[in-house]
Amino acid sequence: MPDKKNISFYLSEKEEKIMKILWNSDKPLSAKEIAGEVNCDWADKSIQGIIKKLESKKAIEVADIVKVYKSNARLFKPTISSDEYAVMQFDKFYNHDEKIPFILSALVENKNDDTNLPEILMDLIKNFKEK
Repeated sequence: MPDKKNISFYLSEKEEKIMKILWNSDKPLSAKEIAGEVNCDWADKSIQGIIKKLESKKAIEVADIVKVYKSNARLFKPTISSDEYAVMQFDKFYNHDEKIPFILSALVENKNDDTNLPEILMDLIKNFKEK
């Protein structure tokens, strides 16, 4: 698995769609399984091309190779979580020190179910202080 601190990339709309499928899966998926989850009329070659781009960006990696009938299929898994990707994009555009209070405030104000929010924030602060 690549060093997450040294990778940075942007996902196109199609790449993001495939990443969401992988992020929401509890197991690595083959290209055929990914194609089955995509709610679009993408050609198999298009999905293969997107998978190759995601591999070159180090967003996904081959988790396993399995026998399917008479051929082998590669199973893919993401190398980073959706949260890590969101933080990566945040890092590209904002200075953490200046924007964190504003962003936390916006997240708190937009949260519908905030019954546990104070405890969650306190745990985050505690964990941050311990590091």
